[in-house]
Amino acid sequence: MRDFRHAAAAALEAGADGVEIHAANGYLIHQFSFRTMPTNARMATGVRSRIEFASRSRWPQESPRKIGGERTGIIISPGNPLNDILEEDVDDLYSVLLRALSPLGLAYLNVVHGGNEYLIDAIRRDWESPLLLNRRGADLETRIHDVESGLADVITVGTQTLANPDLVERIKNGSPLNEPDRTTFYGGDERGYIDYPTMEEIRYPSYQS
Repeated sequence: MRDFRHAAAAALEAGADGVEIHAANGYLIHQFSFRTMPTNARMATGVRSRIEFASRSRWPQESPRKIGGERTGIIISPGNPLNDILEEDVDDLYSVLLRALSPLGLAYLNVVHGGNEYLIDAIRRDWESPLLLNRRGADLETRIHDVESGLADVITVGTQTLANPDLVERIKNGSPLNEPDRTTFYGGDERGYIDYPTMEEIRYPSYQS
């Protein structure tokens, strides 16, 4: 926890406006803070599991307390089996976390959608700060509906942004999107990161640098 608090403070000292706590996708905080299998084999159930989870959920709360909630966001991925994570009692466990985070006045909550519509509705109902939502693989119409219906305040995208350096313009113009090449993810070089063409480069290939 000390290292995370120090990293958050150092980021602000270096000029960052804020930090995002990555408590999702099977990374370290997710592994430790959530009752997961097989990475975390704690098998407590019922009341005991909620008490145990409340204790372990202290980690995501440390950075906001160090640098201020208004400069801190957090990303979670309820029920997403990323990096071999398997969660149980998702609704109960995340409600404990959100109750712990709510008093901290976080800048936002970023949710990677795991397909549990009831849980997303509950988070929206109980979460007062801005809610960011990432529906992995959802079409544009679904994402727009999430904002227009009030389910989310902001829609976040990952791979589509990576594959389309001019994503905003493509969406505005209704242009087709580049397909992400997943074979290049985490490849260690520039391939798949800075070589996707813009619509302008596709129309006028001779102007590509």
